[in-house]
Amino acid sequence: MHPDQDRLIEQLHRDYFGKLTLYAAATLKNQSLAQDVVQDTFHEALRHIDTLMDHPNPGGWLMVTLKNKLREAERSRRRYLLRFLSLDTDLLTEPGREDPPPDRIQSLLEQIQQALTPEEYRLLTRLTIDGASHLEVAKEFHISVYASQKRLERIRKKLCQRFSEWEP
Repeated sequence: MHPDQDRLIEQLHRDYFGKLTLYAAATLKNQSLAQDVVQDTFHEALRHIDTLMDHPNPGGWLMVTLKNKLREAERSRRRYLLRFLSLDTDLLTEPGREDPPPDRIQSLLEQIQQALTPEEYRLLTRLTIDGASHLEVAKEFHISVYASQKRLERIRKKLCQRFSEWEP
């Protein structure tokens, strides 16, 4: 990288890192993931430094790139959520099929919430949606790591029984 390219990246990082992180955190509601996405945005800026050097609005370029990275992160999270829940439903993605719409996912989550006790649902969402580890959940629930793993196993079995009428 040339010195002027290096200076541009440093200046953009100083000027926009905080703003982009705030935007990403507000969108994702997860500070550490927001920082990762912003870092990925700056990595993309490094990969396209020649384009960025000649761009009339480098800050705007960063914002558009961040928005694309946020959409990518959300799609990835939804795919992970659907696979992690391991429900045998028509919602599971198959090669060549598009992801289900967000309102369909919301409907599934509401049905899951109705099928579980509040404590079971909280444990499930902490592990699957929030991405907490079994160790973190064990501390929150004042149980052992093994108990956390076993509860998740029982919750999955309960959900598979509850949703057995759904066709694959």
